[in-house]
Amino acid sequence: MKTYYVGLATTFHDPALAIIDEKGEIIFAEATERHYQDKRAMGCLPDSMEWANQLIKQVTDPSAKFVIAGSWNHQMHRFLKLLNFLGITSARKIFRYDQRFATACATKHEGLYVCLMQLNSMNGAGAGWSMALAKHHNNRNIEFRNYPHHWTHAMGACRMSGFEETACMVVDSNGQRGSISYFGYKNGSLNEIKEIKGAASLGALYTAFTGYCGFQPDKGEEWKVMGLAPYGKPIEAILEVLRELVIIDGINIKYRSKKHYQKLVAHLEAAKRSGDQPIIEAADLAATGQAFYEEAMSRLINNFHGMTGGERLVLSGGCGLNSSYNGKIIEQTPFEEVFIPCAPGDDGNAVGAAYLAYHADFPTNIPLPKRQSPYLGSRLSPRGLHNMRTFGRLPKIRQLPDTLYEETAKLLAEGKLVGWARGRAEFGPRALGNRSILADPRAADMKDKINAKVKFREEYRPFAPSILHEFGPEYFENYQETPYMERTLRFKEEVRDRVPAVVHVNGTGRLQSVSASLNEPYYKLIKAFYAITGVPILLNTSFNVMGKPIIHSVEDALSVFFTSGLDALVLEDMLIEKPDAEEIDNRTRASDRTATPVG
Repeated sequence: MKTYYVGLATTFHDPALAIIDEKGEIIFAEATERHYQDKRAMGCLPDSMEWANQLIKQVTDPSAKFVIAGSWNHQMHRFLKLLNFLGITSARKIFRYDQRFATACATKHEGLYVCLMQLNSMNGAGAGWSMALAKHHNNRNIEFRNYPHHWTHAMGACRMSGFEETACMVVDSNGQRGSISYFGYKNGSLNEIKEIKGAASLGALYTAFTGYCGFQPDKGEEWKVMGLAPYGKPIEAILEVLRELVIIDGINIKYRSKKHYQKLVAHLEAAKRSGDQPIIEAADLAATGQAFYEEAMSRLINNFHGMTGGERLVLSGGCGLNSSYNGKIIEQTPFEEVFIPCAPGDDGNAVGAAYLAYHADFPTNIPLPKRQSPYLGSRLSPRGLHNMRTFGRLPKIRQLPDTLYEETAKLLAEGKLVGWARGRAEFGPRALGNRSILADPRAADMKDKINAKVKFREEYRPFAPSILHEFGPEYFENYQETPYMERTLRFKEEVRDRVPAVVHVNGTGRLQSVSASLNEPYYKLIKAFYAITGVPILLNTSFNVMGKPIIHSVEDALSVFFTSGLDALVLEDMLIEKPDAEEIDNRTRASDRTATPVG
């Protein structure tokens, strides 16, 4: 009988689902927020019955055995259930403590609120899949397993790296007993070197800076701190307080005392941005948080290398999303090769949980060295595409199986903004050329144009350059292949004027290396643009508007297209264009001439 391994990321934020077959291949992985179209899907289960049933029919054999693996161990489940049984985290009791939980979750009882949300997220995980199997397929052949949170981070990242052997470091806000764990990985097996227990957390400190800068940590707005930091200078007084508070001893990290922590809070309170202040007023605070994070991470990674030696490092956990630092690891540490997965945050734990369950059953099935493709999610519905063509009454739609890349590249070279959705969706938070909004990077005002017409977001935040891999050394200093848009590198001085729309204020870009082997359609599009312009780069940003997840369906794509300033939309091999002003005027005049007079 076939067996499928279904991994569930069951954190109260960023839930996700992954499926691995008996060969150890990932056949599906996607964040639940895409399906729900609810950013971060806070408190949502990763496997609603409706979605589970769709996946069971589309990508598995419904008569198979299914192993459901969760991303927290049994002890965590028991701990949360005990808190709830004692009434400590009951919804009624928490809300009696402080009604502000309903909006802010930023009080002294926030930890209890998080525990309640976590309990709700984990309690029902797997129920959707189980009910879908039983109700729709009369199959109750299902088994449940649970794994430690940091282990799921580590296993998912190491298996996706393609490395046979590597050191691995997991850094997040909080795992189960601490925020940092160290592992060795060899031929499919993990060995935990050390889990750092205690309250000290670089991730939690960065989250605190996010809040004091005036952003919303519960919405995952740490990336705004990264984008704002280059506009400011670190505040030395706060840096000194941080250095006093955080003790790094080898690979260990701890806080000196509660008194030192309170001293930091007092400094942050004095420096915080109020809601009515311009965002730029928080630039120095953002620069301080980023500077300390980089300083502390480099010390820990250097010390870790001193213990393990080796040339390769895998970095995972939510802090793996700090692309501003990731590009500096090779420069600032002895590691010669660094891998950060396409989904280093908690959504990636779905893959890790599934692989831990798979490895338990097939410990000698050693994976072939292969870098994992990130294109693991859903496809656009053929039915949705058919309905769009049949009922959409779109005035300018063409099916272009042979000339799509050339026609789209022409529009981009003319300064048009294009929504691009082809193939399987990317797994992880970055748009990697299958669910992207694309533009010409040569125009200095393109960044402002996209922010004003499509993204509706803050002007200081940068856009990413997607570059043909073979041109990377021509455009970037100390070029590193970056397939998942996971690190920031510095543009060479002499090329910055060629692509000003994707050069951040500090001369960097969070790039995506595009190769034909990983994404041939996107590679062909950029190559067509290069043939017209001589520039092997496209501006790439996620296909969404601010506050919404990346689009999931045909209907989502059309909604963004028709409610924003996008000029064209590509869905598979169909190109849809909005009529220009002259066409609209002509159509209006024709309508006026044929209108029946009233009265």
